[in-house]
Amino acid sequence: MIAIEQLNNCKKKDNIINKIMKSEGLYCLVAEPKVGKSFLALQIANSLVNNKQFLGFDVNPTPVLYVSTEISDNQLKERLELTGYTFSPNTFFFVQKDSEHKLCLRDDLLLDLKEFSEVYKGRFVIIDIMCGIDYGYEFDINNYSDVMKNIFDKYRELASKYHLTFLLIHHLNKEGKTLGSTGIDGNMNGILTLINNKDNTYTLKIVNRDFEELTLNLNKNDKLEFEIIDEDNTELDYNLSVFMRYVIKKKEIVFTPAEMVAELNLLITPSRFGRLLNSSVKRLEQEGIFVELNRTATSRNYKARFIDPLESA
Repeated sequence: MIAIEQLNNCKKKDNIINKIMKSEGLYCLVAEPKVGKSFLALQIANSLVNNKQFLGFDVNPTPVLYVSTEISDNQLKERLELTGYTFSPNTFFFVQKDSEHKLCLRDDLLLDLKEFSEVYKGRFVIIDIMCGIDYGYEFDINNYSDVMKNIFDKYRELASKYHLTFLLIHHLNKEGKTLGSTGIDGNMNGILTLINNKDNTYTLKIVNRDFEELTLNLNKNDKLEFEIIDEDNTELDYNLSVFMRYVIKKKEIVFTPAEMVAELNLLITPSRFGRLLNSSVKRLEQEGIFVELNRTATSRNYKARFIDPLESA
């Protein structure tokens, strides 16, 4: 018999990263090339190994196994020197691609995973990148059946058997969606999408079946580590920045939050965008964007207009 407070404690400890990743889950980190996927994955590793918050979220520390099909041990050393990350003995393990063949999940990697779990009590594995692994079968990344049978069923089996959480690093397609079959998104516990906003800021969108959706606005410090943008920072929220540029172009618009989210492909839900607008009226006015709520007997929408601050000065 288990008391309710024991159940609550078990639930808390079941998370690898609070509100982001749970134990024995399967997660995918996706981004365009050269955005910083591997650096973000290494940052997660540093948080887990050294028991440091990840972007403000508490972690349950664990050794980490980093399986790389792209970077060498020398490149890893260079990145550790850049970031300043250090790891105690037997807390961070690195496996790199053999020059002769791909790393095979059913052979050599299987032994590494078994030792990592049973000997070193590790619980978190990074696969960088997902399509660089030999799964023992030929597969088409765009084929739902192939993705399910040859990739995810195996990861689920290993996660359960060895009590592991996997973070699979993957690419976005030209439309900004996860490359390959829709089965990739549908069979993950969570998708972490890292977006370069082209203005020295980044957005990390986390869609999760176990926790609430998160949208984190980030920048990089001098050590190439991602940081949350301070709310008091002069930079606007990514979604507000996109909205502001749209209003400047149109001069004046009438809209609902849902229409604006769909029109601009914003990384936020309509209800949250509405709340964001309401809380950011004064901040937007500093940029010349004036937003007011219109209420009628049959509708409730917003009106936004742009007045150039230089012209009104």
